[in-house]
Amino acid sequence: MVSEEILRFVDTIHRDRQVDKEVIFTGIEMALVSAAQKRFDQEEGIEVLIDRETGVISAVRDGDGFDPREVLGRIAAGAGKQVLFQKIREAEREVIFREFEDRIGEMINGTVASRKGGGLVITLTNRAEGFMPRSEQSHLEEWNEGDRIKVVLKEVNMQQTRVQLLVSRAAPDLVRRLFEQEIPEVADYVVEIKAIAREAGNRTKIAVATLDSNVDCVGACIGIKGSRIRNVTDELSGEKIDVVRWNDSVEVLIPEALKPAEIASIELDYETKCANVYVTEDQQSLAIGRRGQNVRLASKLSEWELNICAITEEALARLRLEGAASRADEMFGERLARVAGSEGEGLESNPLDRIFEDREPSAEEIAAEYGEGAVVMGLEDLPGVTEEIADRLVELQFDSTDALLEAGIEGLAQVEGLDTPSATLIIEKIQEIMDSVDDEEFDSEDVNTEVADAVDPEVEVVEAEVEVVEAETDDVETDDSEIDDTEKKVE
Repeated sequence: MVSEEILRFVDTIHRDRQVDKEVIFTGIEMALVSAAQKRFDQEEGIEVLIDRETGVISAVRDGDGFDPREVLGRIAAGAGKQVLFQKIREAEREVIFREFEDRIGEMINGTVASRKGGGLVITLTNRAEGFMPRSEQSHLEEWNEGDRIKVVLKEVNMQQTRVQLLVSRAAPDLVRRLFEQEIPEVADYVVEIKAIAREAGNRTKIAVATLDSNVDCVGACIGIKGSRIRNVTDELSGEKIDVVRWNDSVEVLIPEALKPAEIASIELDYETKCANVYVTEDQQSLAIGRRGQNVRLASKLSEWELNICAITEEALARLRLEGAASRADEMFGERLARVAGSEGEGLESNPLDRIFEDREPSAEEIAAEYGEGAVVMGLEDLPGVTEEIADRLVELQFDSTDALLEAGIEGLAQVEGLDTPSATLIIEKIQEIMDSVDDEEFDSEDVNTEVADAVDPEVEVVEAEVEVVEAETDDVETDDSEIDDTEKKVE
């Protein structure tokens, strides 16, 4: 190999495989040393150097120079070639590893090259291939050789002979990258994706938020008539996507995550991160979802363990009554502590001033706040509403009785899968259920009575203090009259 050939060889490998030139020169030197050791049958005393500018080879054996081309035979040259290409392959693996190790979570375009053991070999670049096992594929999708494919890089592993790039279409990050691609507000960080829960091929729940009060984060992701979310769904071969509004309060987030089900009440255990979610019997199946899918995704999204508990209307009324009474007890206890001076105020302050301090809610106001709640109704329980139509109604934010009534017959008739007769039946059914709520046995006056009984003792305490103050005032007036009599006697 003459000097010019060496330089051309180094340039070609550097250009095609992105291997550093110094690594290639070092590989050639090691290959020539290995070949000379094979030829002269000695391990020590042989050195080979290549000039990086001219490509001239300098070879020394036991202090004497020699020409490698004259002394190296075919076998020795073959051994040297193996050393050279081994060095180049190691350098190439290092280059590929450095290129992809910082791209984990990114979406990459590739081409399906072949099938291997149920998985797919995917060409990512001209020198890098990824592998997608069956567990990282969606059951809705089937791929053929030559198909263009979008994947997310999940793992980069350096192995003995190659770099393994594990790619996925089942990872939640794929949904994140598709949202960034299809929704400008997400790409520009106006809308932030806070959490994603996914069961690939079935359903995904994604929670979004924004700091801009002028932006509807959910509407921005769904688009006009679902146009934006439809692009993401099409890329995922029809996988359903629920977009919910993020809230830092888990008490608000969990009901959002369980939509389209309507939640009646919720109990939280912050120590175990376990929540008991109470729903009416007609909402239980909707909250749990098909094969438990809805509650599983909501649990992943909120990072809480969720227990769905069915409750009757009567039990719900009692639960709300207990909550109202409990809060009334808390208010009474706090107010009584203030009157008694247990908060450090002492008994020196005037009780009359405390009467006009920040007013606590009246019994009637408490009853109105904690009395009967809104109508709870499942979309799929409405006439003519299938699961697919329910999903469309949720996407269009027709996910409550108020929203459905506001849309009216004309608005619902525009939804895909519904027409004017079916929209009429839906509105009539909602009105029928709301009318029936007025006839429930639960009477809000009972709540008023319970709360008023809890608040009355506080009023008695304050009235007693008022009487004390009035008595003290009478004593002062008596003293004043005695002073007047004394003055008259002196005169």
